[in-house]
Amino acid sequence: MTGPKSVSPRPEDQAEWSLEQAGFTKEQIARLRELRDMYPYIEYMDSRRQWHRLRFVKWLYARGEIPR
Repeated sequence: MTGPKSVSPRPEDQAEWSLEQAGFTKEQIARLRELRDMYPYIEYMDSRRQWHRLRFVKWLYARGEIPR
């Protein structure tokens, strides 16, 4: 059998559409993807301290404290 195995949109496409609807620009969405790719498997974080550090880094970025 050939062709697509699913007729529903890919999760990445749905996420991008949702972000666009929320007012994010294409550049902001691309940057969010870059940040997400830096930490692809949050369930594999080996400590609570690492998780809190990640949250702190995201908070700093949201405030503009971390340059691109």
